[in-house]
Parts: sequence; structure tokens; C-alpha cells
Amino acid sequence: MLSRRNLSWKLNWYRQSELEGALLLGKMVRHASDPFLVSRLTRHCADEARHAWLWERTRAGLGLDTIRIDRSYQSFYLEATAAPRSLLEVLGLTHVFEQRVQRQFSEEVADPDLPASVRRTLNVLIRDEAGHLEWVGQWLAAHPDGDDVLERYHAIDEQVYRALLPYRDRIWDIPGLGEETLACAAR
Repeated sequence: MLSRRNLSWKLNWYRQSELEGALLLGKMVRHASDPFLVSRLTRHCADEARHAWLWERTRAGLGLDTIRIDRSYQSFYLEATAAPRSLLEVLGLTHVFEQRVQRQFSEEVADPDLPASVRRTLNVLIRDEAGHLEWVGQWLAAHPDGDDVLERYHAIDEQVYRALLPYRDRIWDIPGLGEETLACAAR
């Protein structure tokens, strides 16, 4: 069963990861010259920002603590590899990350002990991520180096997932995630 403390940390972490994804995708718009890509990146950025708000609203509705999160899930990829240097790499990383999110959220939504508001938020995000996976996947498939980038990021994703798996039920123990609010979260 998911403890209230772990749920609080998880929802705050999900909020922060969505915000950082939105910021990155928003920055990528200035690197795109294709009108289709500009439109898709802008919409994707807006969706990620909306997802952050949905997590914040869900957290607040459950009366869970606000916890300052110092790193997103995506930041752990950067410990295993260099920061993405091109739009291709950003979209490759985004695609692999969102595949991980889709698997994780689909697993979580099946938990019968999950609060209904969390389940509703997960279902919205699962639906939205399917659309993101579709357009980014198609764009990457049309790019000559798309498969190589995906292969590299899939290996990194597996490494990150395995490293973070032991913290699944004690997110507050993830190194560097957010320490200053431990007292607040432990109430």
C-alpha cells in the first residue's frame, strides 16, 4: 500500500518532472523550422505544463504537503549521458521517457488502494501521453538517425529505472531529490 508520505513525495516529483519537460519542449520550439514541428512542440509543451497543474491540483485536493523537489526524473538521465545536443536527441529522450511514464502510470492506475483523484489524473495523463508517443514516434521514425538515438536512450532509461527502483516506496530517500522539506513531509 502506498503511504501518505510516499504519495506526497511522488505527486510533487511528478509535478516537477512535468514542469521541466514543459520548459525543455518550449525551448525546442526556437530550434524548429518546420511549421508542423513548431505546432506539435508548442502543444506538447502546453500539455506538459497542464499535467504539472493536474498533479498540483490532485496533491492539494488530497491535503498532501507541498515539497520542493530539486530534480526531475529526467535529470537522472543526465548522470548517465551528456545533455541532449539537438532536437533529435531531445525528442528521442522525450519519447523514451514518455514510454517509461506510460508503463509506470498504467501499472499505478491498477492499484485498488490508489485515491480516486490520483487515478483520474493518471488516466488523463495516460491518454495524453499516447498522443505524444504517436507524433514523436512518427517524427523519429522518419529521421535517418532516429533508431540509433532511441536505442541509446532506451539503454540509459533502463539503467536509470533500475537505479531508482529500490526507492519506489521511499521516494524521499532518492539522493538529491529534495531534503529541506523532510520535516514537513514527515508530519
